[in-house]
Amino acid sequence: TTSNREDLIAQFRATTNAMLTDEGCRFFLEMSNWNLNEAILAYYDAEMPTDKLPQMRFIADVTVGEGEAIPPSTRFVKTWRIENSGSERWPNSCSLRFVNGDRLQDRDEIYVNALAPGEQTNISVNIASPNASRIIRSQWRLFTPAGVPFGEYIRLKIDLRSSVHILIINV
Repeated sequence: TTSNREDLIAQFRATTNAMLTDEGCRFFLEMSNWNLNEAILAYYDAEMPTDKLPQMRFIADVTVGEGEAIPPSTRFVKTWRIENSGSERWPNSCSLRFVNGDRLQDRDEIYVNALAPGEQTNISVNIASPNASRIIRSQWRLFTPAGVPFGEYIRLKIDLRSSVHILIINV
């Protein structure tokens, strides 16, 4: 771990996705004697609603399945199907956010409708595959309006290497 306070503030903000000023981040870090892990726990304790977190279950890849081959330099729409697997309606303004991996999308945050328990919806992201022959990966997660993550990770894995087309000519 680092002892540089500016680095700790940056790490705190990156880890929590907090929309706090430097002073707000500093508050949680000072309260925790500049222990990053303790500050993160204190932040989530303060931001955590008194009721349960929403629940989400990944249902299916609607378009472009995991590991499916896509040609390099291709624009496509990736769609996932998710479900509110909890017992309470989601709050308004929950969002799906990019959290890790290859950044290939046009937006890092997509707002999601407030789903009733058991209700399903599709979430779509515009993707542009790079001009490279490799496997691309990214992770996404749902967040409450307060910035608290919930539900399963949603993953994207696409193989740009296996999209080689072979032409056979019979003579």
